[in-house]
Amino acid sequence: MLFFKRLILFIVAVAVIVFAIAISGLNTEKVLLNLYWFKFELSLGFLLILSLFVGLLTGLLMALFNFYMPLKSQIRKLARQNRQITQQILTNKRLEQTDD
Repeated sequence: MLFFKRLILFIVAVAVIVFAIAISGLNTEKVLLNLYWFKFELSLGFLLILSLFVGLLTGLLMALFNFYMPLKSQIRKLARQNRQITQQILTNKRLEQTDD
């Protein structure tokens, strides 16, 4: 199973690289990117790929903060409650044993 996952990941990575090379090769015109303080002159293909990866990274970071972090916090809270309940159960068992 792990072999197939790695094979699929490899195929997807190669497809993305081929796609990026094709886009860069077909769009070689130079464009000016003005970021108010900085100006860059890039090829259109590189700018398209760069904007795609920046958008992907932004989406992943948003998913991280909207889904993963709250779930991680909830896991810590539930683990803390679990430890407290387990400790109470052990304390109650000790008290029952000493009463006998």
